[in-house]
Amino acid sequence: MLIRILAIGIGGGSGAVLRYMIQEVLPSPIFPWSTLLINIAGSFLLGGVTSYLMNRNRGEILQLALGTGLCGGFTTMSTFSAEAVALMRESILLSGLYIECTVLGGLTAYFIGQHVFLGRRSGERG
Repeated sequence: MLIRILAIGIGGGSGAVLRYMIQEVLPSPIFPWSTLLINIAGSFLLGGVTSYLMNRNRGEILQLALGTGLCGGFTTMSTFSAEAVALMRESILLSGLYIECTVLGGLTAYFIGQHVFLGRRSGERG
């Protein structure tokens, strides 16, 4: 149990620091581009890395560190929510666009990540 918690903590801390660094390098005062990029990239990594590890029956600790920890600490639902509400005060259209890009972009990135990391073509199962 302790090793699982440590794996998640190390991965989560690394993901949060990485997110902070990206938001510092890519400030987005008008539209939250950095959060959108982070959430889509995190969805891609989560789809790819966790699918790859689970498909090859790799260690649970690595899955927890990379999936729950790194990807969970890297992506941010709370910042997305706060930015969507802040944008809503400025422009319903921009807020709707942000929400749509985040949700559809995240789902698409997760799907693409699975296929890239697993090397599958559309329609293959297993």
